[in-house]
This record gives sequence, C-alpha cells and structure tokens, in this order.
Amino acid sequence: MLAVQKMYIKEFLRVLVILTFTVTVAFSGIDFIGDIDGFLPYDPSAILLFKYVLTGVPENIHHILPVAVLLSIMFVFSRAENRKEVVAIKVAGGRMKVILIPFVGIGVIIMSFAFVNSAFVVPASSKAAYDIESEITQRETMAVFDEETLFLKGRHDSVVRISLYIPDENIAKGISIFKFDTDGLSERVDAEIAKWRDGDDRWSLRNVTLYDFADGKVMTIQETVYMDIGVSKIFRGGIHTVAQMTLPEMIKHQRRLSEAGLKSTRLTVDISSRLSHPMVNLFMLLLGMSLLLGRDIIWQKLLRAISPSHKINGRVLHFSVTAAGFGLLISIIYWIGYAFFLSLGYAGTIPPIIAPWIVPVVFATLSVYLYSQIPE
Repeated sequence: MLAVQKMYIKEFLRVLVILTFTVTVAFSGIDFIGDIDGFLPYDPSAILLFKYVLTGVPENIHHILPVAVLLSIMFVFSRAENRKEVVAIKVAGGRMKVILIPFVGIGVIIMSFAFVNSAFVVPASSKAAYDIESEITQRETMAVFDEETLFLKGRHDSVVRISLYIPDENIAKGISIFKFDTDGLSERVDAEIAKWRDGDDRWSLRNVTLYDFADGKVMTIQETVYMDIGVSKIFRGGIHTVAQMTLPEMIKHQRRLSEAGLKSTRLTVDISSRLSHPMVNLFMLLLGMSLLLGRDIIWQKLLRAISPSHKINGRVLHFSVTAAGFGLLISIIYWIGYAFFLSLGYAGTIPPIIAPWIVPVVFATLSVYLYSQIPE
C-alpha cells in the first residue's frame, strides 16, 4: 500500500470515528432526555440509567453511519483538493482509481459492520433497553416465551398459551386458555384465531372448542367474546416486537405466519430493510469520492443541465467550503426518499419486499456511474 493511501485512510477513519461518536453521543443524550421523566419517580441508580443510555447507541449508529461515511470521505478529499495533492498524484503518474481501491475495500467492511449491527446488535440492545426499563419501573412481566410459544397470565388465575401472535394486527393464532379452581383444571378453551377488539376492549375468539371438565361437556362455538385473557397492550409489551427480533428470528417468524395462512406487510418491509439499508454505506463512500475527485466533469454536466448557456471558467464551486453542506443535502434526500418508500411499502401501495430497495438501488446506480467517471 502506498504512503499516500495510508495517509488518506488514516485521516478518513479518524474523521469517521470522531463524527460518528460525537453525533451518536448527542442523539443518545437527546433520546435519554425524552425518557427521563418516566424514570425519575422510581429513583433509579445512575448506573442503571447509564446502561439504559448505552442500549440506544447501536440504533443511533445504524442511522448515523451512512451520513458520517459520506461527510468523512468528502471532508478528506476536499482537503486533498485544496492542498493540490490530487494534481500532484496525477502529475507523478499516479492513477486515481488505483489509489482509491483500498477505500472500496473499507466500504465493504463498513457495510458488513452495518449489516451485523442492524441484524443482530440493534435487536439485542432493544431487548436490553426493555429489560432495563422494566427493572426501573418495576413492571411485572406478564408473558414468557418457550420455543416461540407465548405463555401469559390471564385474569382469575387462568393461563393462556398462544402459538403465534402478530402484535401489529393484534391477532393470535392457536390460542388455548386454561382455567383452574380449587380442585385443579376446570375448563379449557381452544380457539383457532383470537382478535382484539379495541372498541369493546375484549377478545373475539373464532372456531372455539370449550372443554368443561367439571360437567364433562364439550361445546363448539363459531365465535364468541372473551374477557379473561387480559388487555392486549398489557402483554403485548412483554413479547418480542419486530424491532427486538434478529434477522434470522424475523425470517423464522415470517415463515410461521406463512404456514399459518397469515401475513404481515410490516414484517416483510422490515426484513427487506434490514438487508438493504447497510448497503448504502458502501455507495455513500463511492458517491462522496466521485463528487470530489470527478467534480469538474460532474459539475459541468450539472450546470449545463440547469443552464445550458452558462459558461464555466475555472472552478465552479469551492468544495472545501461546500462539501459538508452538500453531503448533508444528499443525506437528507436519501432519508426522505427512503422513509417515503418504506411508508408506501407499509401501506401496501407498492410490493413490501421491493419498497426498501428502491432508494438504495438508485443511490447504488448513481454512485457506481459517477465513480466510473472519475478521470485518471
């Protein structure tokens, strides 16, 4: 590796770490300030609060990293341009695309890190945050899992077993309710599907079989309402939400939904999002290098498109001044577009599996094209 490559890589990594750390700390502090009012009445320890703040770090890194990568690479090469180092490299016979090859490898490493963080670390930290919040607020655990089967305590000392639950739609599949008296098990209720009715604050059970052990009777009911399971939002907080599932758990859960004849549009979108979003880190890096090192060609084309009669003499823009602002503008465009298509996917307006890929693919195509236009 050439000395100039080592210098640029070292500077890029230093700026990336400082920028990511600074913004992550700021965002984690803002998130904590928004949550602190709910914790103060319980007088939590400083250590517990600090642990809670740390659980938000992986998710903030998940959101911040693409922006930090873009701004860092633009900062490094805008300084190189101002110091005439790029001109010196070309005069000495250096080829810019060869000089940039290690950065492509670093982009792949950052993309891989982002994938592991998104698929595994963020869900684990989300679970940890919930556990710490429960410890601080002394919230009773209403539900437990055993091999993806949900067990919870219902009203009147009943026990509820749910084979499959969809939190976003408040639907339970394969539900059994066990009721006890002083002599032991007195009644069992099996239902194929249970759906929470917000208006009535009760569960609607369908295709019900009731076993009355006291009278030795078995009854079949097409549909009935049931009050003894508990309010949906009480135990829903105790189960693994999509945000708390690792990528393999999400895929497994989706498979179980499919086998049960159910589907969750939100889950499909979130799985695709876990796969597509990390890729943008690599393409943000390529885009940042392309905009700085290929800027003469790129900006001339852009200005001609905006104003065909405009004549370019010398430098069009001083990139050392505008790199950060332009990088932020690109990041804002990315996030607005990405959030927009995610919302369309959630709503089912466009295929859920495709929605999270549209903006990353557009950025990937643009960055690869611009990278190919970097002059040697």
